[in-house]
Amino acid sequence: MFRQESTAVNGKRLGSRVLGIGADSFVLALRTLLWNCRGPYLANNPWIGVALRLTGRRNFAVTGIYAEPGSRSWRILRRLVGDVPVVTLSESETAPWNGSGGRSIAVLYGNTFGYPKKQPSDEFHIFVGGTSDRDQETIRLLEQEVLASSEPVRLTLAVGGTAGEVVSGTSVVCRPGRLNPDAFGDLMSTATVVFLPLRDGTRAAGHMVLVGALETGLPVGVTPSRGMKEYVQGPSIVLCDPEMPLLPQLRLVSQSAEGNDESIRCFWQEVFSLNAYIGRVGEALEAAYHPVRAERGRRTRDQRGIQLHSRRD
Repeated sequence: MFRQESTAVNGKRLGSRVLGIGADSFVLALRTLLWNCRGPYLANNPWIGVALRLTGRRNFAVTGIYAEPGSRSWRILRRLVGDVPVVTLSESETAPWNGSGGRSIAVLYGNTFGYPKKQPSDEFHIFVGGTSDRDQETIRLLEQEVLASSEPVRLTLAVGGTAGEVVSGTSVVCRPGRLNPDAFGDLMSTATVVFLPLRDGTRAAGHMVLVGALETGLPVGVTPSRGMKEYVQGPSIVLCDPEMPLLPQLRLVSQSAEGNDESIRCFWQEVFSLNAYIGRVGEALEAAYHPVRAERGRRTRDQRGIQLHSRRD
């Protein structure tokens, strides 16, 4: 496995995300040439796939698109990634890609970050984290609700920017500034609910924070987004209406999950852990490269399920 350790902070170099991600991707692609690694390659970012293509490789597959259909980034990716298999993280990403002649299949994202378990607390603590496709107006309205609350609330906004804190009565809005991954997970584990205020769009965004929250044993409130539609499943991931007051909705999400930390973690382990994700990606690539064999395996699994169900009956 090849990994670029000293990546650009927030994907940017000299203020440019294109330059940052592009440079990191090319360094990684060149390392595979230096080590004479002939592939096939699985690029966990589409821009690494672009770098592999531009350095002469064709035997690779890609996970993720991370661009809105029709955008400049999407058009570049579509042209340079070409017809190699792409494993997307949302059905809403798959349809436009395939409609333009590409090959993609959607799977649910999963990961194991090693975040600590949820810490016991009597404090109502809302954690908002991440930057991609976050709805800043929804964040602003939530901040206003918290500061106007007659009951104590702590709101942590781990969304980058300058560190600072605002106190109003018994409520606090804390902005910790830029955090490394370990600090991000540690701070998240002190919350009682995680909130994902997303702009409605077709690209998958917020899935990493959602998976990290479930790993700690935290419930998640999320605003509607086409790119996250498949991820709203199970009792601990709840849709919130951004047109209605958010604080009572999040309080209800938090209260409904009280005492369910371990069941939430079990759900993460089964559905959203790294092992679960690797299994889904493997099945997707098998279907892309060996469709007949994959279909035979699917039928065998279905038949075993029917037989097991018959025995239970």
